[in-house]
Amino acid sequence: MARLKPTAHTGITLTVGLLLGLGLGSTGTAVWGQREVAPRVNPQERTLDANLFMQTSAEYVACCLQTYAWASERLRQRLAALAPSERPPAVILDLDETVLDNAGFQSFLDRESKSYEKALWDRWERDFPTETRLVPGAKGFIEEAERAGVTVVYISNRTNYEATVAALRHNGLSVEGIADRLLLRTDTADKTARRKAVEERYRVLLYIGDNLRDFSEIFVTPELAPDATDDARRQALAKRRMAVEQHAYRFGTDWFILPNPVYGEWQVPLGREPRRFLRPTEMR
Repeated sequence: MARLKPTAHTGITLTVGLLLGLGLGSTGTAVWGQREVAPRVNPQERTLDANLFMQTSAEYVACCLQTYAWASERLRQRLAALAPSERPPAVILDLDETVLDNAGFQSFLDRESKSYEKALWDRWERDFPTETRLVPGAKGFIEEAERAGVTVVYISNRTNYEATVAALRHNGLSVEGIADRLLLRTDTADKTARRKAVEERYRVLLYIGDNLRDFSEIFVTPELAPDATDDARRQALAKRRMAVEQHAYRFGTDWFILPNPVYGEWQVPLGREPRRFLRPTEMR
């Protein structure tokens, strides 16, 4: 079919024809005949502000720099007070959103209006290691630890070893001896066994992550059915918060957490209608 040459007349004709063919619903929703066509909803709309906060705000940078600055200070303090031992000192860090910034993956999901799928993440991890960046402050902390003779161990639920090493190398981080320092996911997301294996070899001075489960499984969300009641979900939320309060003495001492409002264990209890868990108010 030949392409129409646009003119004022054809523009009016096409516009009127489209309006007559589609129709406009009273709500502004396009309809075909009498059948409404629902507007396309981007599943990432819910996380737009969170992504923008992490990708554009100076406040996010400040939070990360603050966390890593205090972690560096605590590392110096702990090294100075360290008693002689056969086990060398180490620190354990998570990778994604703790060391590696995966904003490009979130941008992809938003651009393509896609929900998270493991297959998509696997492709990002495998094929785009050079698009990762570093979380602010991570490199300075890691390099200071290494200069002080502290082994930096990464425990991550990534699964592609070669691509993860490529991401670290691309971002200028040392990969010397990485085979012994990079513990990826095998059969479980639970990091307990991997942490224990590191603790048997090293004196672990600090743990850094963006998810409470980077520190301990005491923070895991209790298993909830998809149709779990709001009360059950509130109990799960309260259980995690209580666990934090019970271990408050460790945060800023040897546990350091970075902000991640985009995804994480914190979402699990909220279910499909998270607005119901907003704090109520009497304001009208």
